[in-house]
Amino acid sequence: MKQLLGLCLTLLLSTAAWGQLELPQKSPKASNSFVIGLTKVTIEYSSPAVKGRNIWGGLVTYNEVWRAGANEATTVEFSTDVMIEDTFLKKGKYSLFFIPQESGTWVAIFNKVPNQWGAYSYNKAQDALRVEIKAKDSADTEERLNFKIVDTAQDRGYIRFAWDKKRAYILIRTDMMSHIMTNIEKASKNAEEGDKWLIHAQAADWYLDNGHPAKAKQQIEVSTGLARHSRNCWIEAKIKAYNKDYKGAVESAKQAQELGKKADSRFYNASKKRIERAIAEWSGK
Repeated sequence: MKQLLGLCLTLLLSTAAWGQLELPQKSPKASNSFVIGLTKVTIEYSSPAVKGRNIWGGLVTYNEVWRAGANEATTVEFSTDVMIEDTFLKKGKYSLFFIPQESGTWVAIFNKVPNQWGAYSYNKAQDALRVEIKAKDSADTEERLNFKIVDTAQDRGYIRFAWDKKRAYILIRTDMMSHIMTNIEKASKNAEEGDKWLIHAQAADWYLDNGHPAKAKQQIEVSTGLARHSRNCWIEAKIKAYNKDYKGAVESAKQAQELGKKADSRFYNASKKRIERAIAEWSGK
């Protein structure tokens, strides 16, 4: 009996020791995230290596649902609603599967069950979206499977998949302008009454810097209608100058000077030389 108990204890201790040993994973976990406009995109996956194996048409079968990685299913999470290849997808976390093709487009599948092991329990009835995506061969080899977010603009970007000599791209579009308007309204509503002008001034400045002068004009009119400060008068001046109303721009810039001097504001102290140069430049036009 003592010998049996001793053997059991030895087995338990060796099992515990085995469970505590940490070794490098064959397919380590990886993640990538990026903010497109106001939308955070997060991809989580396991990253297997080629290791000299025949991947496409071998380890990964063409024309069948594949987990786009190893171990658990790859997941993609969007913090807002998005357009995937011009098709609407509600915000949330999805499993991402591919149906690879030897040539031509692939199919990308966004499945509503994010926590599943590979594609073994994949259920087509749970698909939120299936879209065709661009895929191509590459002369370069990616030893480890990886996802990146590339070719980003203010309101769009691509999820880029690469492994071995295959590349695939999923286009993401966001309704950034709608999200910005919602944020402006929310921030203005929650701001103290005396600070609302600043919310709309900041919005006007962003719109002007990012090529939306009409929206900038709308926001600065709201801001200056609430209160006139050195900062929003200066933004008003820049908008007028953009629209080639140089006389009006000079008037607004001079008011920004006067209000800044009276208030001795930090904004004006940091900006007064720039305002002086602008007044001199616009006065000659």
